[in-house]
Amino acid sequence: MEISAEKTKLMTNSATPIERKITVNGQELETVTQFKYLGAIHNEEGSKIEVLARAAQTATALAKLKPIWRDKNICLQSKLKLLHALVLSIFLYACEKWTMTAELQRKIQAMEMRCFRRLTACEAL
Repeated sequence: MEISAEKTKLMTNSATPIERKITVNGQELETVTQFKYLGAIHNEEGSKIEVLARAAQTATALAKLKPIWRDKNICLQSKLKLLHALVLSIFLYACEKWTMTAELQRKIQAMEMRCFRRLTACEAL
């Protein structure tokens, strides 16, 4: 097995910049500030960008399911199960790696409340 220098990137996770030169087969690895791996954005600044990207994807999924939210023949309990399975799972993908701050916690709670408000607003119609 060999490491591909063209496909391998270097990112540090430190408050102070670290000047390291790592070479593979004589080629220096490119240093990046962020990258996408398995659909999750990893960057030096923490999880804010990832949470905002997930919130946008969640809002899109929520909007696409509007006919289901408005359907009077589907009970609220079933809609909640669909919300958790189809919408909130998009938002919470790879959440175990998020670096939690007070600001991110507020954004997460706001997204969750936005989903529940959309569901109950359609239920009231």
